Amino acid sequence: MTTGPRITGVTAGDEPIRLGETHAPAPPPADAAGDATLTLALEDLIPDARGEIVILDHSGQDITMVTHEGVAAQGVEDAHVTAAGLDVSGFSYCTFEGGITVFYPATHHLLVTQDV
Repeated sequence: MTTGPRITGVTAGDEPIRLGETHAPAPPPADAAGDATLTLALEDLIPDARGEIVILDHSGQDITMVTHEGVAAQGVEDAHVTAAGLDVSGFSYCTFEGGITVFYPATHHLLVTQDV
């Protein structure tokens, strides 16, 4: 059983959570170009047993990750399955200095910021 907040579109511990669940918060308003931005605080997300978080949104919207940790590595994953059994081959990833890796669809742009 997983404890902690359920953030839509990411895994919470070993349980995948998809955007659009019935208890999901309303999506943020669209900007002038018509694209919404998903903003997540890294410290609020619960990684799986290997320190991995997967964002499963396929809308193509940009993602802002708020954290005070620096980026240690980034790229596109060739072949990888998470501890929760999610195949993230072809997903982009960002590994932070604290060891947490965030996987997200390659159609997204991930902006890492320290501002809220």
